[in-house]
Amino acid sequence: MNLENIINKFEIKKGDKLLVSSNIVRLIINFKKKNITFNPNLLIDLLKEKIGKNGTLLFPTFNWDFCKGKTFNYYNTPSRTGSLSNIALKRSEFVRSSNPIYSFAVTGKDKEKICKLKHEDCYGLNSPFGYLIKNNGKHLLVDLNYRIVSGIYFGGFPFHHVAEQLAKVDYRYFKYFKGFYINKYNKKKLVTVKYFVRNLNLNYSVFMRGILDKKLSKEKILIRKTFKGVKFQLISIPRSIKILTEDLKNKSKFFFRKKNWLVLLFNICSYY
Repeated sequence: MNLENIINKFEIKKGDKLLVSSNIVRLIINFKKKNITFNPNLLIDLLKEKIGKNGTLLFPTFNWDFCKGKTFNYYNTPSRTGSLSNIALKRSEFVRSSNPIYSFAVTGKDKEKICKLKHEDCYGLNSPFGYLIKNNGKHLLVDLNYRIVSGIYFGGFPFHHVAEQLAKVDYRYFKYFKGFYINKYNKKKLVTVKYFVRNLNLNYSVFMRGILDKKLSKEKILIRKTFKGVKFQLISIPRSIKILTEDLKNKSKFFFRKKNWLVLLFNICSYY
């Protein structure tokens, strides 16, 4: 499996603003079958080279422990969104954005701009989510589907929650979490974060329908390819957000509600 050949099959260009979510287990297995040790840093280097010096590369470093009352430590709180994001956090050229729930590891031209954003509202347009929407961002998912489809392929596209907030859906509400934050200067302070959470008192959760795949693929908003059993997907963030937000405001053609007892495995101990 040649990663460079795979990445070259997607429209990732110099100057792109690229968010990468990943599950690299299958990649490791594929390389091991060829007696090759997979080095995740090579994938990060490849993506950096692809977007060039004027591009910006982001990895999600989300962690929901702050919602449970735990102190967020800018340097020591790990990412709960994949090993690749934790590797990015350890690299010297990456800087972490500030939100204690939805932080990102960022490198490239706009890293300082993104990491200076003060966004107490997790999904607000003044956050890195908003930056990617306003700057024609792209989201590359490695062996993750953009929506939950089974117990094997979990959803890795948090922007549908941004769309839900923009559409002011009735099954989520703003909740304020207060806790301690140890910043990059090792100073501890009490902060409050605004989070558009799922209403746990309702007997259902909301998911995206399979017919959305056809819509996004037909309009070339979503490009999907599979290599040696490993799924790669590239999705246009602003174009997908527009479709999702308009749909939620109207007939909700692309969303459905499912009884909670069937989805507790996906949501236990998490507001995500």
